[in-house]
Amino acid sequence: MQSSDKQILIVEDNKRCMEKACALISQIDGVFIHKAENSEQAYRCALEYHIDLFIVDIILNANIPGDVAGTKFVESIRKIDKYKFTPIIFTTSLEDADFYAYAHLHCYRYFEKPYDNQEFISVVKETLLFKTAKEESRYYTYKKEGIYYTIKVEDIVYFQNNSCYVFIHCANGTVIEAPYKSTRVILLELNSERFIKCNKNTIVNMDYVENIDAVNRYIELSNGYGTLELGLRLKRSFLEGMSKCLK
Repeated sequence: MQSSDKQILIVEDNKRCMEKACALISQIDGVFIHKAENSEQAYRCALEYHIDLFIVDIILNANIPGDVAGTKFVESIRKIDKYKFTPIIFTTSLEDADFYAYAHLHCYRYFEKPYDNQEFISVVKETLLFKTAKEESRYYTYKKEGIYYTIKVEDIVYFQNNSCYVFIHCANGTVIEAPYKSTRVILLELNSERFIKCNKNTIVNMDYVENIDAVNRYIELSNGYGTLELGLRLKRSFLEGMSKCLK
């Protein structure tokens, strides 16, 4: 997985509907699914990550008559510059053609439940062809013992994790021990093509790569930061990512 994966946020309070949408979208290669049960969770997720497609249930609390929390969430998202034109698919259990009126929110499509599975997948694939605005993170944030810490992304040489921790190797020589996150989640949070996974447990900042020995599968870092293994299964994707960085 590299940072080129498309990120989809599904906002759905119904567990069965959430499971159905996730199962269908999981059939598409190169996607990462975020899930939120309410607008508060969805908003936090949208701020933390870069979402390429929102799939939003209009009714997020069936116990509230006339609930349209999903549309209120979309209204708030459209006020964020990077999400002004991000594709949005509405889902609803209401049979009301007037939902076409949500055009002012730039809704790409809406589906009445239960919807046709193949049509749903087809529309999702269509939206993923759109090029959305990439906003690379300037800071990497991690939480430790209830406190949030930030590091300038440009000061990070590489990440290395094990089953318990993430070790963040910085340009000043310090190594920060942070709570565990998978390499996939770290890449999604960074949202930068400058960071590439080079082996199972390591993500490197290409700005610090001095030389690559593709035959012997190692990466030499600049300024004496050492060497890293280039994983056999990741060799091809790493070299392709490197080529993009050099363009």
